[in-house]
Amino acid sequence: MSQILYQFSEGRFSPIEWCDPSRGTTLVADSFRLEDGLVVALESHLQRFSASVAAHTDVSDDTLDAFLAAIPGFLPDEGSWFPRLEAVATPGGATLRYRQRPAPAWETELVIARAPHDPRRYPHLKGPDLEALLALRTQVAPLGAQEAIITTADDGLVEGAYSTLMIWRDGDEVPTFIPFSTPHLPGITEAEMREIAASQGLEVRDHNLLVSDLDGAEVWILSALHGIRVATSFVAGPRLTVAPGRREQWQAQWLARARPVRSG
Repeated sequence: MSQILYQFSEGRFSPIEWCDPSRGTTLVADSFRLEDGLVVALESHLQRFSASVAAHTDVSDDTLDAFLAAIPGFLPDEGSWFPRLEAVATPGGATLRYRQRPAPAWETELVIARAPHDPRRYPHLKGPDLEALLALRTQVAPLGAQEAIITTADDGLVEGAYSTLMIWRDGDEVPTFIPFSTPHLPGITEAEMREIAASQGLEVRDHNLLVSDLDGAEVWILSALHGIRVATSFVAGPRLTVAPGRREQWQAQWLARARPVRSG
């Protein structure tokens, strides 16, 4: 996937042509899908990035504020994109970057498998664990899976490598989420789904679940890139089901929450 990397310095973005875009330790990152100038929950993504940068880097408040203010005007007006905001460690201190990436094609379903281990060092922070989490996907790919599901020592569900979980247990009419007492990333798309549920008068459940509790359940894999993907099977795991039309209905409501990144 071709991309252009920009560094933010002295109040403006400059393309980086002199270094490998993968160089530098990622301290904080955040991504969102941009479709013809529209984004779902852009403000939430910017707030999460801002809070993480402020708490975990030496970027000054003035630089961070200027970066966040400049982002909406720098985003493309047309096309399908998956931009990434980054704070990267450099010899002179943390540096803010913007990575412009074309978005891959939409996906609606996938196969999941248990992650072979849990490599996370910072389960509540998006950025420093991204490479280790990507490696989990690579490890389960030979099994035919597109997402690795992190589990606890007793086979409890936590989250996907690059996603969070939303589960419709067999016989339930309301969704279940993994509680935040089980450390995992506070997903923006998960928060949007909770709001959609509330708009329908559904009181969601927050429960810790074992993999075995998924027997007969419908499992949704949530991310800012695809919204909702429904898991059609769990490798070496329980039998999953798919309720016709339910994913499409909720996906449409999620997409309807997209807003222009700038006026005019």
